[in-house]
Amino acid sequence: MNETDLIIGIQNGDPDAFTKLYELYKNKAVRTAYLITGNRTSAEDVAQEAFVKCYLEIGKLQNPERFRTWFYRLLVRTAWRYAEIEKRNVPVEDVFEDSKPSGVKSTEQVYLDAETSSILFEQIRKLDKKKRTTVMLFYYSELSTKEIAQVMGCLEGTVKSRLHFARKILKSNLEILKMKEDGYYEKAGCESVL
Repeated sequence: MNETDLIIGIQNGDPDAFTKLYELYKNKAVRTAYLITGNRTSAEDVAQEAFVKCYLEIGKLQNPERFRTWFYRLLVRTAWRYAEIEKRNVPVEDVFEDSKPSGVKSTEQVYLDAETSSILFEQIRKLDKKKRTTVMLFYYSELSTKEIAQVMGCLEGTVKSRLHFARKILKSNLEILKMKEDGYYEKAGCESVL
């Protein structure tokens, strides 16, 4: 049964279809919500609330092929609301573990991968809400720019622009961190600037 068939099944009152749809989207929903809120507990609450809204409103969805963008719109708006309420930093957990390639890695490599993910995630969290959400949806939820535009209610060109500027900001910030780590500023006599 494909996603469209599940949506039609749900709209026709099939409770098993919603369970299957939930299983298909639950991990992606929690991960996306976490990437926006930065809090695991809130992410689970956001996902749960989004699924409740989905269940209650899916009958209004006229085009089952548009479910993915419709659902992510519910999820993102709910996550934004939670993030605004919390407005705090929390420790980073490893939400990327299912996206890492499998295989045997050395302990050092596992540590370096975790450290890199943590640094990158912290830099992404510093982006403004719209750029951060765009990056999360594009890279971690694997939505297309067209789908992100539909989720966020903007033009596709706006999404591309946000991605472009977010990449520039991230690259610049990561280069500065690398230079700090390498002691570049101390060697150049610029300690007071930092």
